[in-house]
Amino acid sequence: MSYIGTQPNNVLKNTGIYNPNEILQLTKEGSWGGSLELIQTQTVSSAVAQVDFTSIKESAYDVHLLQLNNFETVSGTNILNLRFSNDSGSSFESSNYQYAMQRFGTTFTERRSTSASEITYLATKDSTNVYQVYIYLYNLGNSSKYSFITNQSPVGVDGSNIFGYFGGGIYAVAETINALRILNSTGANFTQGTAKLYGVKQI
Repeated sequence: MSYIGTQPNNVLKNTGIYNPNEILQLTKEGSWGGSLELIQTQTVSSAVAQVDFTSIKESAYDVHLLQLNNFETVSGTNILNLRFSNDSGSSFESSNYQYAMQRFGTTFTERRSTSASEITYLATKDSTNVYQVYIYLYNLGNSSKYSFITNQSPVGVDGSNIFGYFGGGIYAVAETINALRILNSTGANFTQGTAKLYGVKQI
């Protein structure tokens, strides 16, 4: 390799320079920072009240990506929520959340709270559209830091308006988070969709 500098044993924490071909090869092998490891895929094909991820490899990754595709619910208007667990999914925390979300489209609306029971307004839907959401999660496995998220939901159409959401949230307790739950604000069941959880490799 045309590596410049002293190469440590772990190529992910290098202090030199790789050429483009070497970067492409390391990326293909999954050894380059920013590569995604698929931790789990969950497919909803019948009615469920929530979708839980209870083996998230929180000690292996500082950053996770949760992707929801084509999620539908049994009733019309719903808001997507996220909760964290510190006991591998035996229970999920229902306090100490904060969030700020911006709805964009034909109108702009801010949703925010400094005292919430979950991170909410990750996305909204009615009977004419589905959830499509990308959520990055940070510090889940770090017991000395707060866990926080950034999210975006691509533009959807609710019958008359075009809209989407972006923003962020935080669980304001410094502890290890080892499970995740997505659910609807109304308690309505999910009826279809695919959820994928990835770990993001760091340099």
